[in-house]
Amino acid sequence: MKGKIDVKSILIGILATLLFMTLISARQTEAEMGDLSVGSITIRDGGGLRILSRAGENTVLISGSGQGGGTIMLKNALGAASMTLGSNEDGQGGFVAYNQAGQMSAHLGTGEMGGGFIRTFDKHETPTVYLGTSEKGGGQLTTYNEVGNETAFLGTGTAGNGFLRTANEYGKMSAYLGTGNSSTGMVLLCDREGKTKWVEKVDE
Repeated sequence: MKGKIDVKSILIGILATLLFMTLISARQTEAEMGDLSVGSITIRDGGGLRILSRAGENTVLISGSGQGGGTIMLKNALGAASMTLGSNEDGQGGFVAYNQAGQMSAHLGTGEMGGGFIRTFDKHETPTVYLGTSEKGGGQLTTYNEVGNETAFLGTGTAGNGFLRTANEYGKMSAYLGTGNSSTGMVLLCDREGKTKWVEKVDE
């Protein structure tokens, strides 16, 4: 009959329309979900948390899979590392900053002997300054030239005495101002090869 209604076709049409509307609604909901509020997030088995840029590049990476423990890494717009915060292979904490090319420019952390330090580097990652704890446990400030040779040292010696030592561009000592073996003041000048040429000491 011409007037007969096909109920099956109508149901299929209604279901298809509802499914289509549901998919559109789901996509809109996903796109509009800009805020998330939770009490805590637990990531197990050394997993990580990533934040991606619009281009899909990693900009923030929080990972618990490092050899020394957890790390946090930030990257710049070029995709190169700009900062890392975490533990090294020995489990000691540290902070490392990088320049725009991804080369290390500064390092603040804990040394092999357990003392704290700050290191800075030039654009070629050559050390320029060290401020921190020496191997013997005393404080020190050391500067270097562009080829990595020490140019100045201000700190504590192995005997616990303070001194200032300067060096020429070749790393050879040029002057010493500090404490001598007799615990009195001493000034020492050297030639370009680091050999002592003049000494003045305080008599006991």
